Amino acid sequence: MPPTPPAAAKGPQRPPNGQRRDASMSLLTGLLSQTLDPGYAEAAARRAARGEVTEHGHWTRRVSPTVLLGVAAVALVLVVAAIQTRREAPQVERERKQLISRVQSVERKNSVDEDQIADVRAQLQAAQAAALGPSTEQGKAFAALSVSTGAVPVTGPGLEVVLGDAAGADNAAGGDPRQQGGSDLSRVQDLDLQHAVNGLWVAGAEAVAINGQRLTSLSAIRTAGSAILVDFRPLSPPYTLLAIGDPKSLAAKFADSAEGKYLFGVKSQWGIRFDTSTKDHLTLPAAAQLSVTAAVPVP
Repeated sequence: MPPTPPAAAKGPQRPPNGQRRDASMSLLTGLLSQTLDPGYAEAAARRAARGEVTEHGHWTRRVSPTVLLGVAAVALVLVVAAIQTRREAPQVERERKQLISRVQSVERKNSVDEDQIADVRAQLQAAQAAALGPSTEQGKAFAALSVSTGAVPVTGPGLEVVLGDAAGADNAAGGDPRQQGGSDLSRVQDLDLQHAVNGLWVAGAEAVAINGQRLTSLSAIRTAGSAILVDFRPLSPPYTLLAIGDPKSLAAKFADSAEGKYLFGVKSQWGIRFDTSTKDHLTLPAAAQLSVTAAVPVP
């Protein structure tokens, strides 16, 4: 009996009715075969229609020639402005130096005029004293008024008071009355100088000057920015106050006065420099400005 031939190997069979074997895996097949989402494909088509192209996976837009011209014009303006500013810098510096020179020239002229005024005033005072007579009652009253009003320079013994800023400035807060100005409390304020001057007057000073500037009953001590003005003239620290009078009496009364205690407290709390010393000889100049507010004829 002849041997039975082996069964033929069966290959992949088609599903009935022409269907694919992986028809049940259509979702997975779509994901593998279509890597680009239809929405992205539509967006890409619209970009292509507008003239946009891709470069290294990024979408870019073709730059309009008008935009390029605008950018070039802006760049040109900036370059021209920079060159013009650089050329004008020396001119600006020259103008600044000229302005400084003019200010200094005017200040020198004012100083010369003030010296001339002081000389003429001294001559006038001497002529008035000679006319009244130094030994007469009117002459003595005139001499006393000349000293008290600052019309003439004075010399004699007295007290020296020095106020200066503390070594380190710090903006501390507290209930100190000096804080009303809102500035650095470790620096001398106009209020401190006002207390010092008032204390010297109360102690019996006959004449007072700050940094060589004579004070009168009409003198004003104020702050302008970071500077202290005395009769509208800026002063810089340290501030040296000179007072003509009996040295021992001035020193004792000034230390015991409310103003002296205030300054000692400021020195202790804020580190302000506050020194006093008696002097055997002091010279105070006449006041720079005098004005007559009232006058009556001499009988």
